[in-house]
Amino acid sequence: MILYNATRKKTLSDRCRFANTVLKRMVGLLGRSQLETGEGLVLDRCYGIHTFFMRFSIDVLFLDQNYTVLRAVESLAPFRTSVVKKAVYVLELPAGTIRSTETKEGDQIQIRHANVPAVESYRSAPATR
Repeated sequence: MILYNATRKKTLSDRCRFANTVLKRMVGLLGRSQLETGEGLVLDRCYGIHTFFMRFSIDVLFLDQNYTVLRAVESLAPFRTSVVKKAVYVLELPAGTIRSTETKEGDQIQIRHANVPAVESYRSAPATR
């Protein structure tokens, strides 16, 4: 899955995983020694995260139901928490991604799938739950 900042016209992640179960959200990035450039993790139905027991800092984007950035947190260090009550999705990225892509609050994020033209792969809103 590819995460693209449509406002800045920059790719945030070209190898993003989707954590949409309790177990996947709970495990998250625990046990990893780092996130490589281009990797990412989207946490579904999530408004807060922690970096307890992680070994590296991450950039974090809190998104609403339309994938609009509500808050951008740069280099969240290990053993910290961050919460945005209105968020529906949290995107975890390698530290430095927010700065290098110039991502800001209010930016529109698109989810794209590899080998599918951008027009077809844009997901304007999540499926109704």
